[in-house]
Amino acid sequence: MLDFIRTILFIIILYYLVKVIVRYIIPLFFSHYINRRMNDFSNRHYTQQQYNPRKKEGEVTIDDSNTRSSSTKRKDQGEYVEYEEIKD
Repeated sequence: MLDFIRTILFIIILYYLVKVIVRYIIPLFFSHYINRRMNDFSNRHYTQQQYNPRKKEGEVTIDDSNTRSSSTKRKDQGEYVEYEEIKD
């Protein structure tokens, strides 16, 4: 009978312990994680704005790193494969 009461008491204590952890401690961890991710995002956005400032309307700039000669094949184009149609 004493073991039964201990088991019931253990289950009740465990229940309230889990309830407190889920209600108070886990939201603290999530809020810390979310705040950290928001700060990372805003820092990336801020640095991107510094390196790529908005251009005035009608202003044209040419980026030389993207220009290639017409004789070189771009990697994202793939290669040409010949095929022959077979009629039944």
